[in-house]
Amino acid sequence: MKIDCTIDGKTLTLSLNSDKPLSLILRENMGEEGSVNHCSGAMCGLCAVLVDGKAMLSCMVPAFEIRGKTVVTFESFRRTRGMRDIEKAYESVGAYPCPDCYASRTIIFESLIDEAITDKEQILRELAMVRCPCMDPEDEIMIVQRGIELRRKRNVRRSQLP
Repeated sequence: MKIDCTIDGKTLTLSLNSDKPLSLILRENMGEEGSVNHCSGAMCGLCAVLVDGKAMLSCMVPAFEIRGKTVVTFESFRRTRGMRDIEKAYESVGAYPCPDCYASRTIIFESLIDEAITDKEQILRELAMVRCPCMDPEDEIMIVQRGIELRRKRNVRRSQLP
């Protein structure tokens, strides 16, 4: 099956099995060995990517679901202004994910901040995709809240420019 999608800013037409998980597509076609894990079924949560801005575990996304969608991996996301907002939120709260889950948690934080999710239970439910116990839930909530504040301030400043 042919699938058209955009991955990290590159428009692609891929010929592949429609059930193939996105994590394997990324590893085989995009050279993302370093940032995309493949555990074959939501076992660790270390393969989070943004699909049309929503955080998803790439090992759970079959190829047919990315047809016409935009996929952003951590490798691409880390060069954005959004990443700087999250780094400032980490610094402000004084809490950071461990090196193992840093990429996936950061992607999930971006999805929550971009959607301005403030419901604490929803924040914790989304972040529960990552199985690593390295972060305190209250710190996670504060990081999202601070990230939303920073994003709003940046957007207000940008809208005030001539």
